[in-house]
Amino acid sequence: MTAQLHAYVGATVVDATGAPPRPNQTVIVADRMITTVGPAAQVPVPAGVQVHDVHGKHLIPGLTDMHVHSESETEDPRHFASLYIANGVTAVREMWGRPVLHQIRQKIESGELLGPRMTIASQLLDGAPALWSDVPDAPVVTITSPEQARRAVAEAIEAGADFIKVYSRLAPDAYWAILAEARRRDIVVAGHRSDNVPFGEQIESGQRSFEHMFGGLWPAASPQIERLEAAMARIETSPEFHLGSWMKRVSEIEWEAVAAYDPARAAGVFERLVAAEVAYTPTLAVHAVVDRPDLITLGDPRMEYLVPHTPESWDFLRTHIYCNGGRSVQEAARGRELLQWRRATVGAMEQAGVRLLAGTDSVAPGLIPGFSLHTELAELVAAGLSPLRALQCATLEPARYLGRDHWAGTVQAGRVADLLILDADPLADIRNTQRIHTVMVDGHHIGPEERARLLATAKSIAGGAR
Repeated sequence: MTAQLHAYVGATVVDATGAPPRPNQTVIVADRMITTVGPAAQVPVPAGVQVHDVHGKHLIPGLTDMHVHSESETEDPRHFASLYIANGVTAVREMWGRPVLHQIRQKIESGELLGPRMTIASQLLDGAPALWSDVPDAPVVTITSPEQARRAVAEAIEAGADFIKVYSRLAPDAYWAILAEARRRDIVVAGHRSDNVPFGEQIESGQRSFEHMFGGLWPAASPQIERLEAAMARIETSPEFHLGSWMKRVSEIEWEAVAAYDPARAAGVFERLVAAEVAYTPTLAVHAVVDRPDLITLGDPRMEYLVPHTPESWDFLRTHIYCNGGRSVQEAARGRELLQWRRATVGAMEQAGVRLLAGTDSVAPGLIPGFSLHTELAELVAAGLSPLRALQCATLEPARYLGRDHWAGTVQAGRVADLLILDADPLADIRNTQRIHTVMVDGHHIGPEERARLLATAKSIAGGAR
């Protein structure tokens, strides 16, 4: 793949800096970088540049999904890579470290494979029993001592991890040992909150981001914080399905916590997150299907991009993990209400100035790589964010978090040419991010025809998997 010189003429630019949209702009790309952004009437187009007339369209930065699990039973990396790029997802943060992901990243960086920029986690570092310990080949390291914790951090760095992923069942001594060793070795820690450490302490621990709206936040926003956090620490999981039994118990504690929710205490939690410069990835897209498993639509036409037995896999996970054997009428009603609480809490976090990151948790049941980031953007708007702020959660904010904001995340001269050109205004309706005309990743132009070929490739690979 060879980058070319391109000029996009006439688009309305939404640069994600927070500036108002600028109509009738010319954006020039050379050597993988944006070199010029300015009014079309004032920006001369150099000779030899491939000109694209994009009048009436909207140009935004490429999108980043900050919580993905790119795994595929097809064993063909073009499968998920094609789905990401076709959906304008030009960067991802991989939350389950596997050796194959590093191999895929090498292929992308060498130009052998068209795909998104990848930031890759360590294996999951969890306590005993690890929530994924009953799932074959899950990339989990069970930590039962500070010595194991320190060794796991060192081994993750040696394996090439960009950050350390911590999980829900870590004991206090293991959690603090991980943070101390990561600080000593200058590597970022991100992931779940530990059920066994007060959330307030974790905010100031040095952990740089927290994932999901599960469990820990609402007890900390309640006058019954000590009792509810103690209940989190006392959770015992079933050896048949550790994760499913954990989720069921967490949901019960969440229900108790929202009944005692105190907005003033919640504001205090949010202030601590802001002061510590800690980011939060709500992953509302996955919470929607965890809280409302009835929303999983097996007849979705986009299922054609996933392997044939995906409906059976989703149904198993929905039954045994999300619903843990089934939900009563009362539990189903609670799930619907908890989803509204999650959205409202994300809206309150936004108002308080907490740094929010757009992430999906694909490939969880009900989620389709690439497509589901657009669902997450719609969820963020449903939570109370403006369309612009939702876009920034998938562009500017990930770039800031990843230390890339001086060269990525916005449409400005001197930024990398990761771009998305839309047929309609995303600020008028965030769902318009799905109306994709053209994608540019790392300076490579993917027009409508090539984008259609990417989707066809993903469909063909999925259909051929048995």
